[in-house]
Amino acid sequence: TERLDTAFETLTDAANGQAGELTVLGRQLIVPIAARGVARFTFDELCRQPRAAPDFLAIATHFHTVIIDGIPRLSPQEREVAKRFVVLIDTLYEHRVNLFASAEVDPAELYPAGDTAFEFKRTSSRLIEMQAEDYIAAPHLT
Repeated sequence: TERLDTAFETLTDAANGQAGELTVLGRQLIVPIAARGVARFTFDELCRQPRAAPDFLAIATHFHTVIIDGIPRLSPQEREVAKRFVVLIDTLYEHRVNLFASAEVDPAELYPAGDTAFEFKRTSSRLIEMQAEDYIAAPHLT
């Protein structure tokens, strides 16, 4: 996470990040730390909580860069968590949000087996594409 600390500091010009909230369908979504269009979350805050597409859409339209700490290798029993992660990555990708993340394993190994493993292959591919210069240089779509 030291690399992600450095990324946050660099991307925000060392601005003091602060917790904030986004209103999603009349309820508050907590953003643990954000500054200058950059938000930072843990994987658990995004994918192990009851979140859905509208939550991820609010994040994707509000922030040009998202930092995610601690993406684990998911077991077949974590199908719902894997599905949330797929929706999150799809939404960030579609809005050209830049992504910085720390993960336990390479993208192809994040969810190697389980009910949605086939669909997860697209997510792995997108995670790799999101590292490409062309993707990073593309404008954020709000």
